[in-house]
Amino acid sequence: MRGMIDSHAHLCGKELFPGWREIAQQARQAGIEKIMIICRTVEEAKRAFDLAGQDSMFDVAAGLHPNDILDTPFEEWARFMDLFRDPRVKAVGEIGIDYSFYETVVPQVLQKEVFIRQIDLANELNKPVIVHMRHAAEDTRRYIKCHLKAPGIMHGYSGGGKAMGEFLELGMYISFSPAAILESEQDDARSVAAKVPLDRILVESNAPFRAPTSMTGKVHGPETVAGVMDYISRVRGISVEDLSRAVYANYKRLFS
Repeated sequence: MRGMIDSHAHLCGKELFPGWREIAQQARQAGIEKIMIICRTVEEAKRAFDLAGQDSMFDVAAGLHPNDILDTPFEEWARFMDLFRDPRVKAVGEIGIDYSFYETVVPQVLQKEVFIRQIDLANELNKPVIVHMRHAAEDTRRYIKCHLKAPGIMHGYSGGGKAMGEFLELGMYISFSPAAILESEQDDARSVAAKVPLDRILVESNAPFRAPTSMTGKVHGPETVAGVMDYISRVRGISVEDLSRAVYANYKRLFS
């Protein structure tokens, strides 16, 4: 299937960037036409700008991930805020809220402050946001409702059907990754994939993070989007071609 879109891949991170040419070639062979490169540092964004300048396959998004807040000095934060204004940055993200249990926990009040500051700048620039949410559906919904004016994407969505309805009411798009869909044992995950409106659905690899267990020991790249597309088309009872056309139209609507 040609014309597929990967709306979220960390192609310029240290894991994938050294082999980006081979990864891009594999993605094309799998039928992927466009990849949104997600950048978590200014240096990653510089790499992504270079790739996008060489190949129209690539778009660029940048944002301060909630798990990176404590490791980001003030000077880097200021550079990030300037970076968002660059016209080559198509979206602000991934940003968001993460209440998972980690060895180093970012205080919730600090996550809230950084999330809202980035939302405010996205509003000012009229750029979409790409939202990371883990174990934080209620707070994420509250902050989006109170602050977000631009459209946005719930990336790698795994928040369940009730929360999905609330995010849809707030104008958000719902993006599905391999980890959230292909290996979920929850009926709710399948239900969400079946019920999200066709004009609000996106797909992603989230490469190289949270790779399917079937790829253990291998490079998890954008080509895994093909499996997500196949799964969603089956649970919805539509063709992969129809799903691909819908995803393509949604992506273009958001990032044109």
